[in-house]
Amino acid sequence: MAAISTSKCGSTASSPTPCPSWQAREHHLANDGTSFTKRKPVRLFAAAVAIGAVSASVGIIAPAAYGDQGYPSWDDVQNAKANEATKQAEIEKITALLTGLQTAADAASKASQVAAEAYRVSQDELDAATLRETSLTEQAATASKKADTSKMRAGLIAAHLAKTGAQDLSLNLFLNGSSADDLLEQLGTASKLSEQSETIYREAVQDKNSAESLGGQAAAATVERTRLTGESMTKFDAASGAAQAAEAALEAEQQKSNDLYGQLALLKDTTADTERSYQAGVDAAAAAAALAAAQSAAAARAAADQAASAARAAAASAAAAAQAQAPAAGGGSNSGSGSSGSGSSGSGSSSGSGSSGSGSSSGGGAATAPAPNASAVQTAIAFARAQLGDRYLLGGSGPDAWDCSGLTKAAYAAAGVYIGTHSATNQYNTMASQGRLVSFSNVQVGDLVFWGSGGDYYHVAIYVGGGQVLEAPDVGKPVRIHSIWSPGDVASYVGRPTG
Repeated sequence: MAAISTSKCGSTASSPTPCPSWQAREHHLANDGTSFTKRKPVRLFAAAVAIGAVSASVGIIAPAAYGDQGYPSWDDVQNAKANEATKQAEIEKITALLTGLQTAADAASKASQVAAEAYRVSQDELDAATLRETSLTEQAATASKKADTSKMRAGLIAAHLAKTGAQDLSLNLFLNGSSADDLLEQLGTASKLSEQSETIYREAVQDKNSAESLGGQAAAATVERTRLTGESMTKFDAASGAAQAAEAALEAEQQKSNDLYGQLALLKDTTADTERSYQAGVDAAAAAAALAAAQSAAAARAAADQAASAARAAAASAAAAAQAQAPAAGGGSNSGSGSSGSGSSGSGSSSGSGSSGSGSSSGGGAATAPAPNASAVQTAIAFARAQLGDRYLLGGSGPDAWDCSGLTKAAYAAAGVYIGTHSATNQYNTMASQGRLVSFSNVQVGDLVFWGSGGDYYHVAIYVGGGQVLEAPDVGKPVRIHSIWSPGDVASYVGRPTG
């Protein structure tokens, strides 16, 4: 996979082009242009979109614009401190500016994650198309060789007929048969073909048609792979631009917040560290409340899903019971006995209950999910913890750089568990197809937490308890343990790879 790095780089005298503070692994195609690979080393990626333009597209403030945003000077803060009303107004202004910076950085980060997942999904599609093209090309080559052999055998038939007196056919084939295909066509009309010869002829025609069909499919697969290659490159470029904007917003937030917290401390006669700690506490309380609300909403949705599934199962059971009774009612007096009706009713009720659990699992989360396998969970989390502090890299799957789904995939692979491809969306769908989705309200250590909805999931992390996840978050942020952020974006169901 192509990859975007957060590591710094510098310009040289011989290379006056400014070097961005993030890097990208370019698309490298095989000689036949079939796939992106990691055979080449990371090198600098020149963004096609300026920071200001990208920032505007995701609604963040470019660093150059900060002088126009009404940020207070130290003189403003010092003067405001002399008047209580002015001081309070300045405190509120600075607090709002800090909130705005964080909001802008968060929005840019989400845009980067969404673009990154779109690229990962396109890579999955490209990988599948490349495999299909390779398979069809190999099948077409094999079929072509077989068709050539069949044509040769058909030619031997013509030679044999010539030797046995069919000079008229041999002469006609000699004069008019310009190709092996012509030979097959004329042999098909020959009246002197034996049963064995007819079999050889039919096989030759069948092999020819098969080779042509597979050749056509292989050509179409090449066209599709080429299209997906271009599409994936476009999404890679979009992810690169979004990553650049996210890092710019993050750096701006970090740089400007240092001054703002210092000014806030001056106004309140505290320290910048105290103000940061206070704000962190406020944020943590808000996150906990939002998480509780998200879990409550997830529980309500799970209950609604289960009720709907039970209703569907009951309706299906009733319909089946009615259908079973209908023929018997028309056939004799014994068909409508109370015993039979009661037995059918009881059976239907049992079936409905069983279907409720099954339906809930396929439609959302399992009604009663098994506990995770403690050993496998410990192994996966231990692997992920060993990567703490590693840098973020789009498409990263180790050994010292990761993206979200690359980390979760590798962590569970260390425990011998397959959770899907290198894509948050695919991992969610894999959990769903295996019946391993559980309501977020029942999240346990080791579960996969997803961000997104409606079939599109842009982030995945491993739950480690206490409202925290272990994740490879985004550009500029290393692998970390962090409280669940943006609970409103967290999916109603988590994945439970084991148990």
